[in-house]
Amino acid sequence: MSAPVVLFGGTFDPPHRRHVELLKGVDALLRAKQAIVIPAWRNPQRGEPGASGKDRLAMATLAFGDMPDVTVSGMELDVGAPSYSIDTVRRIHAMQESGEVMRGPLRLLIGSDQALNFTSWKDWADLVALATPAVVLRPPHTREDWPALVHERHGEQWAPRWLEWTLPIDPVDVSSTDIRARLAKGEPLGDRLPAAVERYVRSAGLYGVTGVTGVTPARS
Repeated sequence: MSAPVVLFGGTFDPPHRRHVELLKGVDALLRAKQAIVIPAWRNPQRGEPGASGKDRLAMATLAFGDMPDVTVSGMELDVGAPSYSIDTVRRIHAMQESGEVMRGPLRLLIGSDQALNFTSWKDWADLVALATPAVVLRPPHTREDWPALVHERHGEQWAPRWLEWTLPIDPVDVSSTDIRARLAKGEPLGDRLPAAVERYVRSAGLYGVTGVTGVTPARS
């Protein structure tokens, strides 16, 4: 099989260290030719993001911009409506045909919580056919309990495929929700955010923090 193009969508509210490490690991494991990071305008199954689309796009560019063969795209933000993965994937297929995006099989990077809930996604069977999922475990899921959870949720027909699509990568152990809570409380972040992203957050006064000088925030 030819080298894939990895699609990494999410609210990135904010993009954190583990997002970056995760994409690097997935790119290396799948030998991807290109990765496209796509901040969502709003996840249809979640509430409003804490930061504007322009700020989240700017933070994602700071977080991923130095990675080779990675493109940060605002295509879902431009729509200005809830983002459905099937619509984005169909758009990227068209972009491949026109030469705007590298050709190759698409892999859709998702967390294990999303994998268990995948049949609630819009046109999920079509989505799987167009972009094969690449699943990374997220707490509380572990390698030990994952097979039983997948069989329980997806049944005998689909469970083997979901297990095949699960990548041998360490679970994501950093949460944007936790980071936002720490920022709002003035608690230390340690190395949870890339340094450039943390500077941007503090300069822009995002998530209830007191701004500092040094970075110019995006304006809506």
